[in-house]
Amino acid sequence: MSNVLQSLQSLISGRQTSRILRLSFPHDDGPSAQLLVNKLDAAESLSRDFAFTVELLSDDASLALKDLQGKLFNVELVRADGSLRYFSGYCFEFRLLKTDGSISFYQARLGPWLQYLRLRKDNYIFHGKTLREQTESIFSDYGTHPDWDVRVRGEDVAMTDACQFNESDFNYLHRRWEAAGWSYWYEHSDKGHKLILTDDTTQAAAVDNGPEIRFQRHGGAIEEDGIGDWSPVRQIVPGSVSLAGFNFKSPVPGNVGVPTLNKQGDVLNIESYEYTGAYGFKGNQDGDKQAQLRMEEIEAAGKHFEAKGNNRSVLPGRYFRLTNHFAFNPFGSHAEAGKSEFLILTVHHKATNNYLQQASDKADYSNELTCIRKTIPWRPGRGFNSTATKIQAPQTATVVGPSGQDSIYTDEYGRIRVQFHWDRIGNNDEKSSAWIRVASSWAGSELGAAAIPRVGSEVIVQWLDGNPDRPLVTGSVYNQRNMPPWKLATQQSLMGLRSRELTPNGGNQAGGRSNHLILDDTNAKIQAQLKSDHQHSQLSLGNITRIEDNAGRKDARGEGWELRTDGHGVARSAKGMLITTEGRSNAASHMKDMGETVQRLTSARDQHETLAEMAQQAGAQEKQGQQADVAQILKTQNEAIKGGTAKEGSFPELSAPHLVLASPAGIETTTAQSTHIASDEHTAITTGKSLSIASGDSLFASIKNTFRLFVQKANIKLTAGTGDIDMQALSDSINLLSKLNITHTANRITITAKEEVLINGGGSYVKYNAAGIEHGTNGNYVAHAATHSLPGPKSLPAVMPDFSKGGPPYSLRWKVLSAVDGEPGHSVDVVAREHGETGAIVETKTGDDGRNDRHKDEETPTVYTALLGSGEWVVHTSLEDDPQQLERADWHNQEAVDPNEEA
Repeated sequence: MSNVLQSLQSLISGRQTSRILRLSFPHDDGPSAQLLVNKLDAAESLSRDFAFTVELLSDDASLALKDLQGKLFNVELVRADGSLRYFSGYCFEFRLLKTDGSISFYQARLGPWLQYLRLRKDNYIFHGKTLREQTESIFSDYGTHPDWDVRVRGEDVAMTDACQFNESDFNYLHRRWEAAGWSYWYEHSDKGHKLILTDDTTQAAAVDNGPEIRFQRHGGAIEEDGIGDWSPVRQIVPGSVSLAGFNFKSPVPGNVGVPTLNKQGDVLNIESYEYTGAYGFKGNQDGDKQAQLRMEEIEAAGKHFEAKGNNRSVLPGRYFRLTNHFAFNPFGSHAEAGKSEFLILTVHHKATNNYLQQASDKADYSNELTCIRKTIPWRPGRGFNSTATKIQAPQTATVVGPSGQDSIYTDEYGRIRVQFHWDRIGNNDEKSSAWIRVASSWAGSELGAAAIPRVGSEVIVQWLDGNPDRPLVTGSVYNQRNMPPWKLATQQSLMGLRSRELTPNGGNQAGGRSNHLILDDTNAKIQAQLKSDHQHSQLSLGNITRIEDNAGRKDARGEGWELRTDGHGVARSAKGMLITTEGRSNAASHMKDMGETVQRLTSARDQHETLAEMAQQAGAQEKQGQQADVAQILKTQNEAIKGGTAKEGSFPELSAPHLVLASPAGIETTTAQSTHIASDEHTAITTGKSLSIASGDSLFASIKNTFRLFVQKANIKLTAGTGDIDMQALSDSINLLSKLNITHTANRITITAKEEVLINGGGSYVKYNAAGIEHGTNGNYVAHAATHSLPGPKSLPAVMPDFSKGGPPYSLRWKVLSAVDGEPGHSVDVVAREHGETGAIVETKTGDDGRNDRHKDEETPTVYTALLGSGEWVVHTSLEDDPQQLERADWHNQEAVDPNEEA
C-alpha cells in the first residue's frame, strides 16, 4: 500500500485499464454509496455451494449492514479477450472490516440461493413423489429465488414415502441427490446464477472460449490463460462393491455385486460390502443399478488431477482439453482417445484489482483446480454434502383411515397407516402415510398372533436401520382417549384381551359389544373367561365371578366351569365324546380314562346276556335274532368304548365315535315338552334293580316284528283301572299257556269263533261249530238243571272284527320332494301302470305330505312304472329304478323303500 492513503475518488478517477474486477447489482438495488471490488476469493465445487468472499472499498463508513444482506451481487471478472466471467451470489454476510483514512473496507460473503435452504428445518412426508417432484416442491417455497434446471437421463422413480425429519431442506435434498447419484453445479450470468442437476457428468460442456487450455510450465503473458502446474494423484480404493438388502414381499435376502473398472495396479482387491437395509433395493436389477452407483462413487476418488493456473474460463461442471504438457505428449496418437479431456471438480479463484498498490501494478488473477478424466462418471457419494438422517428413538403416532371407514383399515399384509404427531400437513386420513407393517409377538406362514391396531389408537413406531423412510409399528399404548379395558388400579388382577365390535365408527370406542379373554389372578379366586357379548356366550373356568364391562369383577357365580349362551349350543366330536361326573382329582390319569364306566357297561351287557339265556330256556325267546343278538351288539359296542391294548403314550378308549354319559350318582333328563330317543339299530336299557315308567297320559308301543316279554321270577300283572284290556292277533293266533291254572273272572264271558270252539279238559271235550254241538267223554256225563228243555234249532251270528287293518303284503306309494328346499310337493300327478303296459292302473295326486295313497294289493310283488309330474314335464320311475331328477329340475321323486310302510 502506498504510504499516503488515497481517497476513493482519486482511486476511481485513476487509471482503470489494468482493473479486472467490477461489481454490479442485477436487481438494481445496490446502495447509493460507491463500492469497488478490491479482492475476490472464490471457491466453487461440484455438488457444493460456492463461497465468494469479496473485499469492497467505499468512502462511506456508515453503510447499514442489513441493507446489503440478501442482495444479489455480481462480480465481473474481465477475461483476456474482454469477455466477462460472472461470480453472482446472494449476500449472506456483510461486515465492516476497518477504516483507513477516508476509505472503508467492507467484506461480503456471497452464496447461492440454495444456501437459503440451510435455514429452514422441516418435518414432511413426500407421498409418491419422484426426486424431481420433491425438489420442485421444496424450491417452490422459496419464491422467485430458485433458478434451476434438471438434466437427468436415467429413470426417476416415484418413492412411496420419502420422509424429511428434523433436518434442513438443504440437507434433505442433498442426501436424496447423493443417494441417487445426482450432482450439480452453477452457471453464472449477468442476471444471476442457475443450479444445474445432472446424473451424467460425462456429458459436460466445454469451458467458455474452449475447450483447449494450454499447459505452460512457467506461466506466461496474462493474455495466454493457461495451466502452469499439473499433478496427477492416485489413491487405493476398493476393488468391488457388494450390496445386500431385504424386501418382505420377496423375503429372501438379495445380494448383488459390481467389480471396479479402475486399474489400480498390483494392490489388494478390497471389497466394499454394504447392507442397504429393509427395502434397500426392489430386485436384482435395481440392486445392480445401486451397486453401479456406489462403484462409480469409489472410482471417481481413485485418481484425480490437481492444477494451478490463470485461465479465467474454468468452472466446475465443465471440461477442458489439456495441450502441450511435457516434452513428450502422453495424449498423442498412442494414447486412448479422450484421456486429455478433464472434468473440473473444484476451482479456487483468487483475484485482486490492486487498487491500493502503485498505479503501475497490474491486477492479478490465479486459480487452483482439481479434475478427473471426463470419461469417468463422477458421483458425489452419500454424505458428500449432507449428513445421514437417522431416527434412533421410538415415537408414537395415531392410526388413521378413510373417512367413514370401519375402525380397522388394513391391507393383505396387515399393514396400517398413521398420522405422525409432527406431520402438520396430513389430514388424519389414509393419505397421511404409506402402508406400515405391524410387528407381532408371533408371525408365521398363515399362523401367529394378529391384532391390527384400530383407527384412533396410539401406536409405537420405530424405524428399521434408523431410516426415516422405513417405519415399523412395534406396539400400542393407552392414552386419555383410549383407556385400558378394565378399570385401573382397582382391577389390576385382570389381564387378557378385549376386542370391540366393528360397528360404524365404534370399533375403537368405549361401550358397545365386545369379546374378551381374561386371566383373573385375584388371590384365592383365580379364574379364566372366554366370552362373546353376542347372546352372552362364554366359557368360565375356576372361581367364577361375573366380568362384563370396564368395571371388571362383580358378583360371584360359583366354582368349577360353565359353558353357557343365550343362543344355540353344539358339542361335536368326530372321534367320540365322554361326558362324566366320575372324578379325577387334580387331573390324575389321562383324559379318556373311564374304568368305572366301562365296568358298569360290561356288567349291564352281562345282565342282558344272562337274562336272554334264561328267556331262551323258558321258551320266551329263540336263540337267533332276539335279545341275545342285542347282547352281542352291546359287547361289540363296549369293546369299542374300552378300546384295545394301550401302548406307551397312547390311550385306546373310544376307538369308535361313541357318546358316553356316565355318573356315579345319577343321570337325569327333563324337558317341558317331549323327549325322543332314536337309534338305527338296537336300543338297550339295563337296570340293576327296577325299570319304572310313569306316564301322565298313555303308553304306546308300536313294534314291527316281535314283542317278547319274559319275567324270570315273580309274576306279570296287567291291570286297567278303567276301560278295557284288548288283545288282538290280526293274522295269527293268541296262545295262552299256564303250568297251573288259567282263571277268567268277569261279569260276563263271551267266546266267539268264526268256525269252531273246542274245549278239552282231561280228554272230555265240547265242540261248537256250524254243524252242531258235540260233547265227548270217557267218563260220566252229569248235567244238573232244575228243568230240561230241548226246543228247535237256533243260532247266533258270529260277528268277527275287521282283520284288514294291517295293510296288504305288497303295496306301492310315491313321495315327491322339492329339489330346492326339500319341502313335500303336493298336488303332483301320479300315474301308475304295469311295467311294459300302457293302460293306467292308478291315477291320483299327491297330498300335502307329498305322498299319494297306497295302491295295489297283491299276493306277489309286481313291477310297476310310475309317471310323476305336472303339465308338460314328467319322470319315469319304477321299483327297479333309482330316483331320477325331473327334466325341469323343479322336483325329484323318492320311492317308498318299504312296501309295507304305513301311509
